[in-house]
Amino acid sequence: MTKTEIAKTIIDICQKDASFCFDIKGGDPQSFLSEINDDMPEHDFLFSVAKYLATFKVWGHLYFYKKNLRIYIGFHVRRYNNSLFITQAEKELPFSKGDEIVAIDGLTIEKAAEKFAVFLDCDSPDRQGERWETVIANANVITVRSEKTFDYSVRTDVNRGIGEPSCVCKFLNKDCYYIKLTNFFDEGDISSIVNYASKDITCTKNLIIDLRNNCGGSDTVFLPLLKFLLVENDTMFGKPIFTEEDDILYTERNADGRLKLYKEYLESSTSDEVRRYIVERIEEQTRNKGKGFLPAKSDELMFPTSGTRYPEKVVVLTDCYCASSAESFVEIASRLQKVTVIGRPTMGINDYANLTRFDFGEYVLHYPTSRSRAIDRGKGTRGKGLNPDIYVPWTPKHIFEDIDLAVALNWIGKSNFPT
Repeated sequence: MTKTEIAKTIIDICQKDASFCFDIKGGDPQSFLSEINDDMPEHDFLFSVAKYLATFKVWGHLYFYKKNLRIYIGFHVRRYNNSLFITQAEKELPFSKGDEIVAIDGLTIEKAAEKFAVFLDCDSPDRQGERWETVIANANVITVRSEKTFDYSVRTDVNRGIGEPSCVCKFLNKDCYYIKLTNFFDEGDISSIVNYASKDITCTKNLIIDLRNNCGGSDTVFLPLLKFLLVENDTMFGKPIFTEEDDILYTERNADGRLKLYKEYLESSTSDEVRRYIVERIEEQTRNKGKGFLPAKSDELMFPTSGTRYPEKVVVLTDCYCASSAESFVEIASRLQKVTVIGRPTMGINDYANLTRFDFGEYVLHYPTSRSRAIDRGKGTRGKGLNPDIYVPWTPKHIFEDIDLAVALNWIGKSNFPT
């Protein structure tokens, strides 16, 4: 496909196939198309598409990329007042975490936020980090305040160092076990973690599950963890997992995409319960292909598991980068008796979920196919997220101190749960 044909197809999908199509108008298609020509530079094409998709404000569940193009600026930021604080940076860069970005192409952060409002329209400025990184990736120069103030010519080809491990399991003290998970991608990984840590967790009074910066994956992956959240002899077997019902948009394009994904999941799955769940979803997509919006079948927990005596208290740590399936986990956890959620609201992207993808050959568009009925009751979470029981505001101190974890440990030392 040419760039113009791709742009037209993206518009068509957003208007007919994406599950927000009846709720959100988005930007002007003709204005978007007027920016596109088949000979335009790759960088400009990708930025134009990103700006158009940003008008729908379906953050995290609507994105487009070129398969073989790696764009990495090498650092992450969070906004605080009129600065962008660098929270992580690769060693090859001339700045480090804790330094401030005070201007982008000569604009103050406040003025840059106005210019790029399409990416940054959000209730809380500190929730905009990834979108600021998109802005920076398309800038020429940023002004950094470190020991001295200097200009840095933005690179998008920075080498990625060793990233954060996807899982950490350890005792914080004799009465508290800690698990950090940065995704729910691999069913085998989570099963291994549960098998590895189960004896320690079920002999320890307290458990902290850290889902900050967890980008999600598949809801089926986290199900084995739920037994640690249930009180002794309680069970979720046969009960609806989620409080809100969804509708699924079964267009032909959506069903084709979802069937491909489910078949990929089926090939990699090792659990009989999860395989049975996937087979049901395949039959559902096949049966309903082309029928439009239909109520989703209520997902019920198929694992015949019950809660354990220990841990007695469970804390789940969240922040605005806790997204997608990680938010689903938080939704379930927050309803359970021995769980307290601490941190900041989650990303808030599950109003429109259950992604599929459209493959253009060189490029891929990911978009949602389900719609939560919570939207109709004014209970949607888009742009707001799921609120924690105990809110810990983000400040630059978080860059060097794990304040959330300190609050969690302090909370565990108390005898009562929040009312």
